[in-house]
Amino acid sequence: MSAFRNEPQRSPANVVQPSLRRDLFVVGAATLLTFVLSSAFQLNEWIESLTGPHEAYQVDELPLTVLAMAMGLAWFSWRRSKQVMEQVALRLRSEEQYRMLFMENLAGNLLATIHGIIKLANPAAARLLGFDSADEMNGRSLEEFYLDREHWAAHRHTLLGGGKVELPLLQLKRRDGLVVHAVAKLSAQLSPARERELHMYVADITEVTTMQTELADALEENRRLSQRSMQVQEEERRNLARELHDELGQSLNAIKVDAVTIRDRSDNAAEVQRGAKAIIEVSGQVYDVVRSLMQRLRPVALDELGLRSAVEYGMEQWRRRHPAVRCSFAAQGDLDNLSEQLNITLYRLAQECLTNVAKHAQATRVAISLARVASAERDGEEIRFSFEDDGCGFDPGQRRQGLGLVGLRERVEALGGHFDLQSAPGHGVRVRASIPLKGSP
Repeated sequence: MSAFRNEPQRSPANVVQPSLRRDLFVVGAATLLTFVLSSAFQLNEWIESLTGPHEAYQVDELPLTVLAMAMGLAWFSWRRSKQVMEQVALRLRSEEQYRMLFMENLAGNLLATIHGIIKLANPAAARLLGFDSADEMNGRSLEEFYLDREHWAAHRHTLLGGGKVELPLLQLKRRDGLVVHAVAKLSAQLSPARERELHMYVADITEVTTMQTELADALEENRRLSQRSMQVQEEERRNLARELHDELGQSLNAIKVDAVTIRDRSDNAAEVQRGAKAIIEVSGQVYDVVRSLMQRLRPVALDELGLRSAVEYGMEQWRRRHPAVRCSFAAQGDLDNLSEQLNITLYRLAQECLTNVAKHAQATRVAISLARVASAERDGEEIRFSFEDDGCGFDPGQRRQGLGLVGLRERVEALGGHFDLQSAPGHGVRVRASIPLKGSP
């Protein structure tokens, strides 16, 4: 713990050398004192007088042996002191590196007791939680920084059981009461004193979550605008179709009726007959064009017959223009009484897919299905649209999709649905769409 304090770090030599010099001084002083006492009290002669009678046992060789043993012990002590100095140097370097990683890390690091009492924090953690210095956090409980303290109780229970806690989002309360969002990891480890302590790592992602929220709001706003734009477009198409039918259609019918009357009442005038016939033919052609325009602007069958019959009618008309392609249609569930936007979106899906087959696919088989089923991802029901062909296909990753398919994706997603397009060269095209019914979450 002392290695983490903001104090000047002493080198290993400075730590070990004072003790070594003191020990060498003590050895030298003891040697000199022994020499002085031996000279003063004639200790050598006294030892010889004691060991002389036992010369047969070589007792007089003990002093030299003891001296050799003392020199060996001195050499052993020197070697051990050198090893200790190297170990201390290695430990101090490791502690210094760990201190740098702990204190200088851009993420918040906290060291606490297993019960959550903070013992040490780095400056990043202090800034995250609104403190001027890391020392101010010492002695505080981690629990007071949790926005929801029940979460701390659950995390502490997990840690006491020996587990780890990794949180992609943790809401913490700063000292000033502001809420911050963080990514956090908590683990319980043994300290050098063999005591369990808690390590907590936190990284501030408040700006990221704020940007995500703003982006989600912007996307939702764009979706609402897109949906409104499509509604306005469909309303305008309906109005144009109605105007074409009410004004131009009636006028053309009137012209045709007048031309028929002229023809019927002018049996002897050949020129009048030819003019009347020409007017009838031209008015009929113009009427067909107007009727086609009305059908493209607003499918009359959708209003008069409903979604199922309108799609069937559209496929039948398309099949007559492309007799070489086998068409199949399947419907499941109640497809009546759907919302206006849902009806027109599903009809346009089928219409655009058939248009793309005629332009690009070179297909021999086309299949479309509609089904009203229970949603697998949300409560309530949804409408599922499916389209498949066996045409030439394309690579969606390299070839840009046409604006028609892009518009269909926007239509589906504007209604809260999911749009999926799958294709590969030589393997045809598969389109899947699912749209929740109104009232489903």
